[in-house]
Parts: sequence; C-alpha cells; structure tokens
Amino acid sequence: MPPRRSPTLTPITFHLLLSLTREPMHGYGLKHDVEERTGGGLRVTPGTLYAGLQRMEREGLIRETKAPVSRAEEAGTRWRFYAITPVGRRRLEEEVARLERDVRAARALLPRAEGA
Repeated sequence: MPPRRSPTLTPITFHLLLSLTREPMHGYGLKHDVEERTGGGLRVTPGTLYAGLQRMEREGLIRETKAPVSRAEEAGTRWRFYAITPVGRRRLEEEVARLERDVRAARALLPRAEGA
C-alpha cells in the first residue's frame, strides 16, 4: 500500500523541497539553508530533519544522489546528498499554488488599513 498523501505539505517539507530546487544538498546544508531563508523562524532539529528526509524519500519526493560538481570537495565525505524528484517538484508547485489561493482569499477578507 502506498503511503497516504497529505493534502498539504508540512512547513519543514515545503522548505526542504524549496532548498532542493537549486541543487542537491546534504542534511546539514539543508538545515542551514532553511533556517537562513526563514530568518530562524523555522528551526530544524536533527531529529526533525532526518525523519523528514526519510519520509520524503519513501514518498518519492526526494532521492539520494551524488554530490553536485559545485560541492566536489564534499563528495568523498559520509554525507548523503538529496535531490528533488519530478514528483517532489510537482507537489511543491501544487503547494505554492494552494498557498497563493489562500493568501488571495485572506487578503480579500481582511480590512485594509488606511494609508496601507
């Protein structure tokens, strides 16, 4: 039985997939990238990170891969690199579209402050 697909991505899954749209990365690089992009608003603990990576791999959103050429100096390390899959990119694009719809709906309902 295939894993149950959530209708939305968790914040950590969303941001990990965003990080992988540029190039394959290892866990520590992903942690740093997510925390930097969110201004520390999303803290990534090792337990959350590696459990999330394992789940995303099982769901076919990411796959283990070789170190990219830009990270050749890290290729011989024990670090595991991950790349987004076509399924992962499609799920990320679906989530971005859902978030855009939600923001449009929220803006339509929220009163505008004068002068804003």
